[in-house]
Amino acid sequence: MERNKTGVIVLVLLAGFFIIAVAMIFNTSVRRENALKRQNSVNEKIEFLNSIDLTVYWIGGFPSELEKLRQKTNVIMPEKVSRENMPVKSSTFRISITDAQGDTKEIVPRKYSEYMMLVITTGEGFSDEAKEVIRDCIVYNGVPVLCIGSDACQFVGTLLIHGSGFAKDHTLFYKLNEGYQEPYLDSKAVAAGGVDFAEAFCTKLSEYCNYSATKKQAEASQIISSANSSASEAAATSESTLPSETGTETTQTQLVPLPPLT
Repeated sequence: MERNKTGVIVLVLLAGFFIIAVAMIFNTSVRRENALKRQNSVNEKIEFLNSIDLTVYWIGGFPSELEKLRQKTNVIMPEKVSRENMPVKSSTFRISITDAQGDTKEIVPRKYSEYMMLVITTGEGFSDEAKEVIRDCIVYNGVPVLCIGSDACQFVGTLLIHGSGFAKDHTLFYKLNEGYQEPYLDSKAVAAGGVDFAEAFCTKLSEYCNYSATKKQAEASQIISSANSSASEAAATSESTLPSETGTETTQTQLVPLPPLT
C-alpha cells in the first residue's frame, strides 16, 4: 500500500515538473515570437527610412538592432569628428580664395541629404575642434540633434548652454528655431535597450521625417500662394492705371483757321 502511495506521489511530482517545463517552453516561445514581431516592426520602419533621402550622423556606440539602418548612417567615434565627415554649414557657391602667400584654396559646395539628424550617445572623447564642429552643425547649419543618456545630454547641454544634471535614461532633442523636446524617447525604452530602444528610436525618426516633409510642403504652398497673390495684385493695379474705353471721354482740340485780314 505504501508503495502504491509513493508511486502516485512520484507520478504527481513528475506530472507537475512536466507541466512546469511545458509552461516555461511555451512562455519562452511566446517571448521569442513577440520579440520577432517587434523586430519585424522595427525593420519595416527602417525600410521606410532607407527609402528616403536621409543621413544619420551617429556619434558613439551603434546598436545591433539598427544594423539594417547602417546604409543611411555614418557611425563616427568622438575622436574622429571633423569638418570633413560632419554636416557643417558650407558655401552655396564654388569659390577660390588666395592667401597672402599666394596659395589658392578652392571651396566646393557640399550636397547634404534632405533629412539629417545627429545622434550622440556619449559625452567623452571630443576635442575642442570636434565640439566646435558639432556646434556648427547644430547652430549654423540647423541640423537637429538627439542626445541619448545623461553624458550625451550633459555634453550638448553645455555646448548650447542648456542646463545640467540629467538622468541616466534621459533623452534630449533640439532643432534650431524649434527649440527643445525632452524627454524625446520613452525613458523605459532607453533603459531597456535592445528592441525596445530600436522601436522607440525608429518611430520617432520616422515621425520627424514625416513632420519635416509636411512642413516643407506647407512652406512651399505658402510661397506659391503668396507669389500668385502678388501677381494678381500687380495685374489689378496695372489694369486700373489704363484709360477706360467706356467710362472716360477723350476730347481733342482742333485748330480753326482765322479769317483773312481786310
